[in-house]
Amino acid sequence: MKLHQAEHLLIISLNNFHAIEAAYGPDAARAAIDHLCHRARQHLGRIGLRSADGSRIMLTARYPLMQSLPVERLVEKLCEAIDGEPFRYNGCDILLSVSAGQAFVGEHLGRAQEMEASARLAASTLRQSQIVVRRGEGVALYRRDMEQAAALLRWVQDGEAVLSWRPVSRPRDGSTILYYEAMLRRVGENGEQMDCAANYAALERLGLPHLLDRLLVRDVIRELEADPAACLSVAVSPHSLSSNLHGQGAGWTDLIDRLGREPSLARRLVIEIGDNSGIACFRDALSFVRTLRGLGVRISVARFGSGQASIGQLMALSPDVVKLDSPFMRTAYESERNRLRVGHLLGLARTMSSTVIVDGVDSPWHLHIAAEEGAEWVTGSHLGRPSARRGWTKGDRVTSLSTFTSALHHHQFSEKPARHVAQSLLCVHATRATSAISDSV
Repeated sequence: MKLHQAEHLLIISLNNFHAIEAAYGPDAARAAIDHLCHRARQHLGRIGLRSADGSRIMLTARYPLMQSLPVERLVEKLCEAIDGEPFRYNGCDILLSVSAGQAFVGEHLGRAQEMEASARLAASTLRQSQIVVRRGEGVALYRRDMEQAAALLRWVQDGEAVLSWRPVSRPRDGSTILYYEAMLRRVGENGEQMDCAANYAALERLGLPHLLDRLLVRDVIRELEADPAACLSVAVSPHSLSSNLHGQGAGWTDLIDRLGREPSLARRLVIEIGDNSGIACFRDALSFVRTLRGLGVRISVARFGSGQASIGQLMALSPDVVKLDSPFMRTAYESERNRLRVGHLLGLARTMSSTVIVDGVDSPWHLHIAAEEGAEWVTGSHLGRPSARRGWTKGDRVTSLSTFTSALHHHQFSEKPARHVAQSLLCVHATRATSAISDSV
C-alpha cells in the first residue's frame, strides 16, 4: 500500500451543538456545522466529506497530510484551528467546543461494513460529551455567558487584556520572593487594570476555559524562555486538566513536548489548579497532573478551604503548593472565630504540602495576622499589586530561583508520609465544614 493512497477517517463533533440550537436556533446550529466543514477543508486541504449528521461530520483525509505529525497532534491542531476563533452568526460571536476521533483506514473505504467499522473505531476516540442548556432562563444565561466569554478572548487576542505579575513572598521579608503569579488584567482607557474574573467564570460555565487557558500557558512559557531566572505560575481551570481535551491523546501535546525538550522551563513553572468548580473527570486530571510532574512542573492548588474538590481528590493530586483562599484572611478581623479559622486551615493545608501560601494579605494588619499564625509565604495587594513588571533585580532573581528550588524541590515526586495521610483523613469533617464558612464570606 502506498502512503499517498492511505487515509484517515475523522469524526469531528460540535460538542455545544444542542446548546447553540437551544440558544440561537436550529439555523445557527446548522450554520455552525457548515462552518466546521469549511474550517476542516482550510486546515486539511482536500477532504472527502462522508456525512454531516446532526452534531457531527465525518470525513476522510489522505495520509501525506499527516505523515509529518502524529495523528493525535494533527487532531489537536485541527480542533484548535476550528475553535480558535468564534463563529459569527447574525452579529453574535459564538465560541465552539470541538473534539475529533480518528481511525487509520488504509486504502480507500469500500464496503459499507468497512465504513461502519472504521466509524465505530473513530467514534471510540471521541472524549467530549454534548453540552446542553436548559430552556427558559438557561438560554438567556447561556447567551450572556457567550457574550462575556467571547469578549474576553477578543480582549486577549487584541492585546486589551494582558498578563500582570503578583509576587509570593515571605511575610517578614517581602524581598524574598518564591515566584510570581500570572494574573490576567484588562487595561482600561486611562491605563487602569480591571479584573477579568467575571468573564472567565462565564467561560467556565460554558465548559470552554481551555480556549483561554492554552493561550495563557503559552504566554507564560514564552516569559520563562525570555527570562532564564524567572519562576512563574499560571492558573488553569480543572476543566482543562486533561490530555484528551480534543479526543484521545489530543490535548496539550505541544506543551508536553516543549517541556520534555526543555526541562529548564518545566522546573520553573507552577501550574495552579483554580478550584472554582469540581474536577469533573478526575481520572483525566490526575493522569495529566502526573505527566506534568514527571516533566518537572510543580502543581499548586488554589482556593483551599472554599474550593469544590474533595479532600480525597486534593490528596491524590499531591500538590507541591497549597494556597488558602483569600476571603479567610480578609474576614479574619471580624471575629476571633474567623481568625482561628486561618490557623486551622494552615495546619490542614500543611498535611498536604510543606509549601503553603496565604492569599488575601491586603493590609499591614493582614500581614501581622499571617505572621502570627506562622505563614511562611503570603500574597496580596499589601505585598504588591499585579504589575506589568516583575520587581526584582538580576541578583534578586538568582536568589529567588534558589529559594524556589529549595522550597519546592524536596516535595517533587515524593509520597506523603502515612501520618500526614492519617491526619488529613481525621480533618475531613473539619474541611467539609468550611463549605458553610465559604457561603458566609
